[in-house]
Amino acid sequence: MRLGLLDIGSTAARLEIVDLDRSRMPRADWSVKARTRLAEHTRADGTVTELGVEHAVRAVRHCVSAAADREPDVLIAFGTSAVRDATNGADLRERLSAAAGVRIGALSPRDEAAVTYHAARRWHGRDGTELTTVDIGGGTADVAAGIGAEPAEVVTLPFGAARLTRQFLPDDPPRPEQVRRLVDELRGTLDRRLRTFTGAEHTVALSKVLRQLAVLTESAPGRLVRHPDRLRRDKLAAWIPRLAVLDQAERAALPGVSRHRARRILAGAIVADLVLAAIGVEELEICPWGLREGLVFRFEEVYARAGGDAVEVMSGLFT
Repeated sequence: MRLGLLDIGSTAARLEIVDLDRSRMPRADWSVKARTRLAEHTRADGTVTELGVEHAVRAVRHCVSAAADREPDVLIAFGTSAVRDATNGADLRERLSAAAGVRIGALSPRDEAAVTYHAARRWHGRDGTELTTVDIGGGTADVAAGIGAEPAEVVTLPFGAARLTRQFLPDDPPRPEQVRRLVDELRGTLDRRLRTFTGAEHTVALSKVLRQLAVLTESAPGRLVRHPDRLRRDKLAAWIPRLAVLDQAERAALPGVSRHRARRILAGAIVADLVLAAIGVEELEICPWGLREGLVFRFEEVYARAGGDAVEVMSGLFT
């Protein structure tokens, strides 16, 4: 069976096709992506502008058109927080669904964190050991922990890097008082909400923002580390004041920082540093899997239980 996953996020829409009969790993056999630019065209009140909706619709059409001759047996389409949390999200999802030719679903913040934790557990293995995952997306920051396939505890907060950049860091580069206000706003909440997560045996980083921060902090002049296995808090903290005085173009020239995430990388770094401080961890192990891989595993499990009628059952995962 060929499973198609259309992931519509704040930066890009990505369609992957995974052949479930060829491999037990959730690796895509084919993929295509196109820029949605939703983060750029979302106002401070959470409304996606008409231009932003048009960009996202074009991105979805491009992905679906590119996959037309590959015909996955099942296509699962979902929007992350940029779609789910938009003030005009109902209209946005309706237009994206029309472009995709299937209903665009969305996971609740807690379910998204749980699916991503599930992927990290499958990647990490070693059931019975305590695993904590940290995921900083565009709209939320999520911390989950457990000893089995599903997390026993999940905290999801509206502290995603794109959201915080819109709310607290409107200038480019931001003014020092804007950065101080962001830190003050986050620290107390994170310390209070994450106090039960201390002492994990293994702590894993998920999300592109954290992976890009790992590349940035582990690289050095003349030495690019493309695939670091750790994000270390001491190196991260040293980079925050340097990122704060750079504008978007200057950040995009740094190792590992993409042009599309350069605007939000400072907010992502600040959240990551404060999360690590709150849970008492000095480094995160980088996990290459995330939400899409977690959904592949969930689909396989549901398919096995449902006796081949997984489409209807899988749709119950989405809101």
